[in-house]
Amino acid sequence: MKPLKVLVISGDFPPALSGVGDYSNRLCAHLAADGAAVTLLTTASESLPEDAGRPYRVLRQMKSWDMSQRAEMVSIARDFDIVSLQYPSALYGRGLGINMLPLSLMRLGVPCVVTIHDFRVMRKRWRARTIPMLSFARALIHVDQLDGEHLRRWSFRHAPMRHIPIASNAPVVDCDASKRAAWREHLGIQPDELLVAYFGILYPHKGVPEMLDAVATLRREGHRIRALCVGDFDREADYVAPMTARLQADHVTWVRGASLERVSECLHAADMAALPFYSGAGFNRSSLLSCLQHGLPTVTTDGPNTPANLKDVFELLLVPPQNSPAVTEALRKLATDASLRSRLRESAIAATANLSWPAVSRRHMEYFSQLAARPAQREVVHENPQRA
Repeated sequence: MKPLKVLVISGDFPPALSGVGDYSNRLCAHLAADGAAVTLLTTASESLPEDAGRPYRVLRQMKSWDMSQRAEMVSIARDFDIVSLQYPSALYGRGLGINMLPLSLMRLGVPCVVTIHDFRVMRKRWRARTIPMLSFARALIHVDQLDGEHLRRWSFRHAPMRHIPIASNAPVVDCDASKRAAWREHLGIQPDELLVAYFGILYPHKGVPEMLDAVATLRREGHRIRALCVGDFDREADYVAPMTARLQADHVTWVRGASLERVSECLHAADMAALPFYSGAGFNRSSLLSCLQHGLPTVTTDGPNTPANLKDVFELLLVPPQNSPAVTEALRKLATDASLRSRLRESAIAATANLSWPAVSRRHMEYFSQLAARPAQREVVHENPQRA
């Protein structure tokens, strides 16, 4: 039996900083491990990163993603059993070529599955750009459970839809007491100090200032506590200078350019996490899942995009967005209650036990195999996204 030939398309891809790029990398690796013949198509790079060690092929050749390049996209995609298009991506730019690709592939009979990330938080004009993509895709995957109903409203031809959640982008490395002590020592953390971790891209709406404010306040109160930030800046130039100064404070440890193994070591070294997202926590936050999978009691936000059932699945300390005093109070509660930290640690590990990349990959492989075998004339069949 021939392996399923899968083309994954993502404008962003490592070493570029991007949650969607990291997701694409992990998806490709696990699809390949499950027996698929995987190729990743991404944006051309001035310097060619080392891709030889990956278990799948990487094509870094798209100079742009606008209409002038649509023919090249089609010529690459036409020989695959299925195309998995990841959207959005900053490096797609403003051109509409990528948005019209599902229509071109539909005419050729090549199934194109569009995976949508963070649809609810897109501005309306960007949602409008997705209408051709949503309408002519063979099928849709949404990583946020609540995106399903919104996607229906923006598509005039209802393609089959399935919710497949994300998994953590930082696999958990083995840890014991001696390893953890060594990792903490390497970070400059004393045995009697508590360490509050932030993990993720350093971006204006991620709530890093509120986390740093809270740790600074607790230190002034006499708590032996430090902040750990594991992440790098995105493309927001105006944000870099003021935040760099804050991240270089004596009580802050900033880890940049970390490998996934190093990220896991840092999260193991921490005692708790603070992720005060301005738009709220959700199941699609890979940084949140990473912290929980490492057993970190986590303070995060109940914002406009937080699912109502999040607190039923994960035991979190939820606070309002953009509220440093509330973050401070939640961290104070954790810092002064070791039994609470222990309970939340056990709860976090148990709740994330089934959110693994092998499980996510298997669901993709099953769905891709079904769609690749399904005749094109049946592509308008509806599926209940809540049951999928």
